[in-house]
Amino acid sequence: MRKPSGRVAAFTLLALAGAACDGPPSPVSPSTPSTPSTALASRPLRFPAVAAGAACPTTAPRPWSGPGVAEAVLGDGPVYPVADYFGEGTVLELRAQDRRPDGSYVKKVRWIGAGYRGPVLVRAARIDGRGAATSRFAYTGEERDGGYHAELPSATSDLPGTTTVTGPGCYAVQVDGTTFTTVVVFRAA
Repeated sequence: MRKPSGRVAAFTLLALAGAACDGPPSPVSPSTPSTPSTALASRPLRFPAVAAGAACPTTAPRPWSGPGVAEAVLGDGPVYPVADYFGEGTVLELRAQDRRPDGSYVKKVRWIGAGYRGPVLVRAARIDGRGAATSRFAYTGEERDGGYHAELPSATSDLPGTTTVTGPGCYAVQVDGTTFTTVVVFRAA
């Protein structure tokens, strides 16, 4: 049996010493939603009740002079859907080219964040009958907690997005942040 050369022995000792210093790998802890996100999901929805066939109590647009490009926004903020994407009377106008194979309609609706940084949860629903809705941002966030969750890293945000509805009707969107809750009502036609 041959003895290893000095170089091989030294390399082997160094490798063993390095392995001993590293020790076993530390366990990876699973990621869990942050406490603010969990708190947002537990907030009740504050959608108005609207009887089938009744008038939809839409949110009136308000002039906008804050950050971002918009003539008007909807709601009390500080995260707002841009009203410019809705027709007169806060109507989301449904066109044949907006219709998907499943029968729902997808419309571009941009959002603006002004004066808020942190988690937001956007939940949407039809409030005058059967149907569903979602609102989501295009480049940030994920579906979670019964809606669309995103972290806004800056106090000023321009948020391209889409709103999907199952058809004509009265809809509401609730936006929750750590310091606010706002509800916007619109009609799809």
